[in-house]
This record gives sequence, structure tokens and C-alpha cells, in this order.
Amino acid sequence: MDDAVILNLTADHLLEAVRSLSRGEKMSDQAGYVLSRLGLQDGGDLTDAGLALFRLAWVHRHSKDADQALGQALRQLTPLQVIEQELKGLGPVPEEGVLDLLLQHRAVPGGTTMQQLRPLFFWMNRVGVLAHSTKFKTVRSLMRDPDAALPGEVVNLAAMISPKTPFSNLVRLRRILRLMTGVVWWADPHFGARALEELVEELDVAKVTEIRLISGNAPGVVSEKSKKDLSRFVGEMGQRGIPVGWRVDNDRDWHDRWLADDKAVWNVPPVNTLFKNDYSEILPAAERPPLQLWWDRSTPRA
Repeated sequence: MDDAVILNLTADHLLEAVRSLSRGEKMSDQAGYVLSRLGLQDGGDLTDAGLALFRLAWVHRHSKDADQALGQALRQLTPLQVIEQELKGLGPVPEEGVLDLLLQHRAVPGGTTMQQLRPLFFWMNRVGVLAHSTKFKTVRSLMRDPDAALPGEVVNLAAMISPKTPFSNLVRLRRILRLMTGVVWWADPHFGARALEELVEELDVAKVTEIRLISGNAPGVVSEKSKKDLSRFVGEMGQRGIPVGWRVDNDRDWHDRWLADDKAVWNVPPVNTLFKNDYSEILPAAERPPLQLWWDRSTPRA
């Protein structure tokens, strides 16, 4: 079995196979080969990336995002690498030309016909790997955006924080920060000043109106060093027209951590967990915590 088995599969087939694995059920050998090849399953169990795709497709039911995440993973298969690399910068190419290209590279079996290949073009268009025109019968390569999310990194998907991917951990956090608008809240009992670096680098100052930080009162959190870091951060963000406040909740009755803006709320791991590369998760919050209440009762830091 090789990568050409993708000719016999569809996005729905692969997503159904992901769901089957989540239930401990059997799937076809071809689907199993592809999911293994994509790093979504190992030994009959979903990997972290596979679990992330499962949650996106079957728990959150975000079909469009699931398609895009699957498409990013599929790009590593040989037939799609041939299309992506050989057609780069060429614009729309006739379907028959793509078939000849795949046959030349032995990326599909000899004797493959357009009738066999066209369904692949159709669903690869759906998952965002290439642009296929049924009207003009052409194919255009869509080179991957180097900043595009992989299966475990989709913004509105539970994303595993893993010590095996220390850079990706920060990438996931940064993608969330770049999308934030209005008032940005970060509530963490042990908020670390190191997170100020991510805020100053990643927030879009044209979209953010204020930054509000809420922490507990532990000595390691409310320290002279974090006070100095905060002072520099306030000064820099002030030059960009964004007011900053850090308040200490001495009556704290909450233990989780949240990152929120005007539109969305995320459960996030402790700041130090992100930078230590420990296992944790970034999850869309089920409901918005009473951030304003906590803010109003908290004591501003000098």
C-alpha cells in the first residue's frame, strides 16, 4: 500500500475513520494507512493530533475547520506534494496535464484515468489543498501558508500543549492572541510576567482597546521584578494607545485560568506551563466567567 490509496478515499471516509478509532471500532485498511501516514493514529489509537481532529469534527461539529485541518495534514502525501511543488506559480493547469504529471512521477498507478482522478480533485478543493474548476476543468496549486494551523493547532479546537513541540505550544497561544479584539482579559492566579512579552508582540494594537490582567497575591506573582516588568509594559502599550491594568484578587474563589476578549473565552494552562513545555490544553471555555466582578473587587497594582 502507498500514498496513491488516497484515490480511493474521501474526506468523509477519513473523518468517519477518525470517529471509528475514537470508539475503538475497526476501519478500512486504506483509511488506517492514510491516518498513520498523517500522524493521526498509531497502533489503532488516535494520536494527540488525531484526537484534536476528532474533537473538531465530531464534538464541536465545525465541519469547515475540520476539512481545513485535514487538508493541511494531507499535504504530506506524495501525489499532493507533486501537485503542490510542480504547479507552484503556474496558475490554472488543465486536469489532463496534472494527470500526466502524476503519472510521470509515478505518484499514481499506471493506467489511472481522469474519471478516477477527478473525484480526488473535487474533495481536495473542499479541504483547501488545491483549487479545482469543474467549469474550466483546471487545477491550481494552493501552496500552504507557513503560518496555517495543523490538525492540533486549529484556533477553535482543543490544542494539546506538548513538551515534544515547545515552539508549537507558543504558536498556538500566539494565534489566539493575534485574533483578539476589544478588551483583552487574562486571569491567572499565578500570572507570570513572562506572558507580557507575548502580549506586546502578538496583540493587534489596531483591534485591542484595553488589557486587563487579574492574578492572585502569591509573593512570586506580586513581586518587585514583576512590578518593574509591568511598568515597562504599561509604558510601551501606552505609547500605542492601549491602557493596561493588573489587579490582584485578594478574595479569589477561582482556580482556573482564562484568556478572553469581546467575542471569545479560552481556558488556558498556567503561563509557566506554556513556557516549561509541560502537558496541558487550550480549550474554548463553555461559558464566560464573571471577569468584571473579579476586576471590580480587585486591588490595582501600583
